[in-house]
Amino acid sequence: MPVTLQKGQRVSLAKEAPGLKRCRVGLGWDVKQTDGGQDFDLDASILMVGSDNKLCSDKHFVFYNNLESPDGSVKHTGDNLTGEGEGDDEVLLI
Repeated sequence: MPVTLQKGQRVSLAKEAPGLKRCRVGLGWDVKQTDGGQDFDLDASILMVGSDNKLCSDKHFVFYNNLESPDGSVKHTGDNLTGEGEGDDEVLLI
């Protein structure tokens, strides 16, 4: 079930896909320069929190410098610095 979100939008996966077992979160952007002429980079990340809504440990922060959670339930497929190419530029597998 693909869902495309814009800035500020939300989706309830519990309502939209109650039997969901796996999820793929893709972040894509196009190569462009800001008005100041500087390139920019977006980064996908996930913070895994416990029932107390606090980060379980530093290893539970999955991002370009920590590609997998301790239990392997979340994986980051790697950092894309430019946004070049078609499709998703960074992907998180949950």
